[in-house]
Amino acid sequence: MDIGDKTPMPLPLKLYITPVGAAGGVVIKAGEVIARIHMYKIATLGSGNPRNFTWNIISNNSVVMLTGGCTVDSRNVTVDLPDFPGSAEIPLGVYCSSEQKLSFYLSGATTDSSRQVFANTAPDATKASGVGVTLMRNGKILATGENVSLGTVNKSKVPLGLSATYGQTGNKVSAGTVQSVIGVTFIYE
Repeated sequence: MDIGDKTPMPLPLKLYITPVGAAGGVVIKAGEVIARIHMYKIATLGSGNPRNFTWNIISNNSVVMLTGGCTVDSRNVTVDLPDFPGSAEIPLGVYCSSEQKLSFYLSGATTDSSRQVFANTAPDATKASGVGVTLMRNGKILATGENVSLGTVNKSKVPLGLSATYGQTGNKVSAGTVQSVIGVTFIYE
């Protein structure tokens, strides 16, 4: 292409649309702007003749864009445990826009070699000693990194069936605050 040539040339760009958020779909209507590209061009000759260009990417047809993923019904769950040695259910579930085989695993700082007792991260001034937190599912204590299958999950909410309880880390337990941060990561199988 020569400098004076006014032949239109395609711009080598690709637009990737990545859905974010909930299971289900997003409706894009015909004529709706789905993206806007702003470009600032400066030529390499003379003063550069700077120019601003804006392209609107407009949907030609109405379409439902399926997100296809799964959604956890709550991103941050706080569970208040009753006095030692009590336990409490964890209200956490997942659902998917289409059938998905799912599993999950736990992560967080633990205090034992079996990776089952999560560390008490409460402030030192109020922290209980000799105790951490364990998570159970169907009466079984779960370890960090242990895959737990949920089977096939669809549009109906599947509860994780988790409960939290105290996990003793020493011979003597002293009163105080017990607090742990535990991550739950989902895996598409």
